[in-house]
Amino acid sequence: MLKEKDMIKVHLYDTSNREIKTRNYNRVFEVCYKNGKLGIDWNTERSPCICRGEIFTPFEAFAPSVTFENIETNESYYFSNIKNELEKIS
Repeated sequence: MLKEKDMIKVHLYDTSNREIKTRNYNRVFEVCYKNGKLGIDWNTERSPCICRGEIFTPFEAFAPSVTFENIETNESYYFSNIKNELEKIS
């Protein structure tokens, strides 16, 4: 399972399961723990429309089509809105 200080890459996919290459493509993020939630510093532009202008974005704010790859273990996870937790992709 992902924990604080893990290093991850974020992969976004479209409805055809093709990876979307955003400005954060292939960038490495450090997992943070803030306000009782795990997430990453994703919103580097501090957009007022996303996460109320905060840089920190909890994993629960990402769609299930977004995966988080632990670069140290090569394991991938997604946030399950049903279970309200990260789930490992087998």
